[in-house]
Amino acid sequence: AGVLVRTLELHQPVDVDAGLARIEIYRLMKFQRSNQNTCINQRPLVRMGDRVNKGDIIADGPSTELGDLALGRNVLVAFMPWNGYNYEDSILLSERIVADDVFTSIHIEEFEVMARDTKLGPEEITRDIPNVSEEALKNLDEAGIVYIGAEVQPGDILVGKITPKGESPMTPEEKLLRAIFGEKASDVRDTSMRMPPGTFGTVVEVRVFNRHGVEKDERAMAIEREEIERLA
Repeated sequence: AGVLVRTLELHQPVDVDAGLARIEIYRLMKFQRSNQNTCINQRPLVRMGDRVNKGDIIADGPSTELGDLALGRNVLVAFMPWNGYNYEDSILLSERIVADDVFTSIHIEEFEVMARDTKLGPEEITRDIPNVSEEALKNLDEAGIVYIGAEVQPGDILVGKITPKGESPMTPEEKLLRAIFGEKASDVRDTSMRMPPGTFGTVVEVRVFNRHGVEKDERAMAIEREEIERLA
């Protein structure tokens, strides 16, 4: 329910340049996350110039095809022995099912990180992370947040974050790092959020939330401007 988009009245989609005063806008959900981490994506079924009547379906949703319920895929199933490979509970699949992504589905995972105020000082979202190579920072923007469209894999940094740490006796290695990277390498530790093991994907959305009274960084301001332009 609610995954299809229907027209509210009889009208004909027209070009904005046609000079007509009334334009109906139907906003579609694109790559939204469900409570089960599946993908909610609506696809338009009409084109410019198509005439539609009230109640006509103009956009498909997940698990629908041209307005009809469409669950799963049709496959040929055989109950038979196959050289002993399907012994007991084993199931054999053809290579084409795997190669053609017949049963591949899109899942959207949400990762969240917070910058808190600690006893030693506030945590900071930044790209300036001590003892981290430039290669490891390739997916981050100037604010230290992964950019939309980045292809990430296990161990990749999604949000760069540093946390203050207390002074303690330094080892020879730490003394060397302080000499190379300066004070920042000694008084903070890397607490960046990274991709968990076994997780691959593409970043489709980034959101930044700020407490009231906290100054927004460049990325938060950019995302806010994009939201305003999209809703305008």
